[in-house]
This record gives sequence, C-alpha cells and structure tokens, in this order.
Amino acid sequence: MISIKENEVYQELDLFVNKQKIGNAEVDIKNKMISRLNILEPYRNLGYGSEVVKLLNEKYGCDCLWVEASNDCAIHVYEKQGYTIVKPTMYLMERKGDE
Repeated sequence: MISIKENEVYQELDLFVNKQKIGNAEVDIKNKMISRLNILEPYRNLGYGSEVVKLLNEKYGCDCLWVEASNDCAIHVYEKQGYTIVKPTMYLMERKGDE
C-alpha cells in the first residue's frame, strides 16, 4: 500500500516593497535551494529579482536553483548573483489522454 508523508521542508514567501506585494518565492530549506521565484509583471526589470535572490542566499544559504532554459531574464539575474548553469538535467513531460 502506498502512503504519503507530508513534510515541511519548503518555506513559502510573499515578497513586499512598502507593503505592496511584488511577488512570491519558495525555498527548499533542507536542500538550500530556491525552488520558485516570481516577480509580478509590473515589478520586473527594476532590480527586485536580484535583491530577492541576494536576500534568500543570505537568509537560507541557497546554493542551487531551477530555472527554465528559455527564461533569459531570470538566468541573467541568477548569474549576477554567482549562479552558473551546470547542465540540463530535466525534461518537461506531458501526459496525453487515453487515445
């Protein structure tokens, strides 16, 4: 029998500037990884992404993350904070309906 055990290894975060929500993030605390970062559209390209990554690195000791290979803007932000592309190791897979 399969069972599922939930654990609290992820820290979900809302991001604010002057009480205005600018995005959200999620950190895998156990693996010291930024597992999600989203800056809302009106707040992109204003330096907030770089600032958030720096804060997450300082607070949680993050040393790795996942980013879509096509997201050049995010890759640029992460590279400015010292991250480098290691190698593509994941594939996007979709499940098609029964045919």
